[in-house]
Amino acid sequence: MPLSTVEIVAVHDQHSFLQLVDESLEVGDLVGCGISHPCTNLDKWEVLFLVDDDLRIIDAVRTFF
Repeated sequence: MPLSTVEIVAVHDQHSFLQLVDESLEVGDLVGCGISHPCTNLDKWEVLFLVDDDLRIIDAVRTFF
C-alpha cells in the first residue's frame, strides 16, 4: 500500500530519514524508494535483487562497476 504522507527529510550515504505525518510503519514493513542516479546502487552493492509486483525476489544481478 503506498504511503501518502511520508517525506524523506535527510539522506546520509545509503540511509534515508523518513518523516511520517498521518501514517505509521511497523517493524518488518518494506519501504521502497526509487533512485536518482544508477551509481547510487551500482557503486555500493555487488548484487542487485529484482522483485516482482508482490515484492518477491525473482532474480539477482551482479554489478561490475
